[in-house]
Amino acid sequence: MPAKNQFRHQSYPTAPSVRPAFHRLRVTDGDDVDFSKLHSQFGVREVVLVHGTFMGDDPFGISEVLRTIAKSAGLLEGPLMTLADVLQARMKSLVDGLAQDVGNYTLKYCDAFQQLVGGDPMVRLLQPTWTGQNHHLARADLAVRLLCQLDDMQPTPEETVLLWGHSHAGNAFAILSNLLANDRNAVAKFFTAAGHQDAEHWARARQILESGPSPHPWAKSVLFVAFGTPVRYGWDSNGYRDLLHVLHHRQNDNGDEFLAQPMFPAQSLNDMLTARYGDWVQAFGIAGTDVPPPIAMQANRAVAAVLEAGLTAPEHGLDTRFIVPQQLRDTCARWKTGTRCHGDGRNLLVEYEPSGRTTPLASPIEETLLGHGVATTLAWLPAHLALVLQALSSSGTPAVAR
Repeated sequence: MPAKNQFRHQSYPTAPSVRPAFHRLRVTDGDDVDFSKLHSQFGVREVVLVHGTFMGDDPFGISEVLRTIAKSAGLLEGPLMTLADVLQARMKSLVDGLAQDVGNYTLKYCDAFQQLVGGDPMVRLLQPTWTGQNHHLARADLAVRLLCQLDDMQPTPEETVLLWGHSHAGNAFAILSNLLANDRNAVAKFFTAAGHQDAEHWARARQILESGPSPHPWAKSVLFVAFGTPVRYGWDSNGYRDLLHVLHHRQNDNGDEFLAQPMFPAQSLNDMLTARYGDWVQAFGIAGTDVPPPIAMQANRAVAAVLEAGLTAPEHGLDTRFIVPQQLRDTCARWKTGTRCHGDGRNLLVEYEPSGRTTPLASPIEETLLGHGVATTLAWLPAHLALVLQALSSSGTPAVAR
């Protein structure tokens, strides 16, 4: 998306500003690569790993619902609040134990990343984490948290902060790019739409932007790398230093090299389970697929009015015109476009050569989560990092003066 994007949504299909690049990746592509260049050439001081949807500390909003009930529960308020806190405190470790490195960033992944790059930059998981819920307000909350993290880091224009995220974490990055561009009117509408948020980080973020220039100086320090991010919110090119999208992709049957195999009409179950055409979740999770909890419906609609501004109504043929309700009808029409690539940044379309590695259930790791889980697996980390360094080196990304 252009500068001064003002939170406008991307269209379906998109028109990438830079021609997508195709890569056939092998699990050994990270062998003998000098990963210290991440710091020495590009000045990356810190790497923050940000998980995607359903991998957080309240993915289904259970703790959130309990807190809402507690406020009107009289004598039960204290016990319910305690229960909500305990559930949220334990949920992330439970999720990590079940998912491990499939669609999830683990402490082992973080340690392996740190070992690859050496002592610099510092690599860490996002702390505190975000809920992982699948709706606008949850992703907006993540963007606000990340803005506050930048405030903690206080990067200079000569330093780079690498935000390395999976799935809808990338859409929170898109919101963050609009916040860092700091268009006064657009940012004011964003915070007004979000309404009163009890959490301290919302008030802190608003103050940071109100007291800072437009665009905010931290934008020059932020490098976004997003893996498997569905095409949703628009990016503001004034809100980042560089932007890479790494997308699991295999050419569809129609010969449209940049498009995904359409999600509508429905595809065969076997093709989905084996990721025959790449990442099905990335192609699926576009506008219309949010599932907010009942208590967040009203606030989510208000935020959607800002984050979905500019989202055009799809054209309907006979195959979608009579689908009800309208949200599903529009979503099916958008699935038909087979949108894979983002409008802004550089789209790296990756076809994975089978590594021979498998999950505990004996399925190839390249097929995990319908092709969505390979992005976070330990086995592919070196090759992914090598790919990112290659893209930064070959594209004219400015090196940082040392």
